[in-house]
Amino acid sequence: MYLIGFLSICCCFLCYYVDCAFCQQPVTVTKGCIEKHNCNAGFKALVQSEDVAAAMKEVSSFLNAEYKRRCWPCENHQNLSATPRDCQDWYTSGFRNSGVNTIYPSPGFTFQVRCDMVTDGGGWTVIQRRVSASDFYKSWAEYKAGFGDEHNFWLGNEKIFALTGSGGYRLRVDLTAVGGATKYALYQQFAVAGEDDLYRLSVANYSGTAGDSLSYSNNMSFTVKDRDNDLYTWNCATVYESAWWYNACCYADLNKPYSGVLYWYRFQERISTTKMKIRRK
Repeated sequence: MYLIGFLSICCCFLCYYVDCAFCQQPVTVTKGCIEKHNCNAGFKALVQSEDVAAAMKEVSSFLNAEYKRRCWPCENHQNLSATPRDCQDWYTSGFRNSGVNTIYPSPGFTFQVRCDMVTDGGGWTVIQRRVSASDFYKSWAEYKAGFGDEHNFWLGNEKIFALTGSGGYRLRVDLTAVGGATKYALYQQFAVAGEDDLYRLSVANYSGTAGDSLSYSNNMSFTVKDRDNDLYTWNCATVYESAWWYNACCYADLNKPYSGVLYWYRFQERISTTKMKIRRK
């Protein structure tokens, strides 16, 4: 009970001093942050108090993350939205190391994503990754929520919708062949609709070196083993033991069994790694 109470106090404190995301009042932290919110002095006074020291050990990861995200920009006079919506906001704010960050794409909806801060100018939010043996033959609910680990994962259709549903995003697909050859496909338009519209794909305006293998899936609903939304006689997901925006069936499928061939029709080599990442235009 003491720990819960302490955590609540900390959340309230952060809201009071920095208009934090818990208050659902997105703001921009500017040079006047320290004077306006007393972020530096007030927060440090709280976390250094003797009564709080023991509890800090149990919630230190939370507090440290919040301190870094909210108070670090204050101290360094950098601009940082209190609710970064994607990896591009993190990149613009000066965070240039690839890795995991917390984003807030819509009010009350927050989750962690893996950011690519290096490729083609950085600021990419990774939505899919395959680098080793992994099981992507999952259900509708699993693809909706997302699954995987730091090496192989699907971000989740609901999260992809939260990011791209209002438009304004592009998609980059990076492919690496077994022999080491690398190619990419860039689409200037990429969006995924909500569950009511079966996570329908909108993709257009290709450029790159891998060839256009995804446009065939444009305007197609998402299909999984327990939800057949494709145009083929049978369920394409069960045929390929996968899940994708199948037409009848596909020219691309990056969720197939890893022991098989990750499929990108225009890239006629065995593909060993894939990364799908999005960034605002």
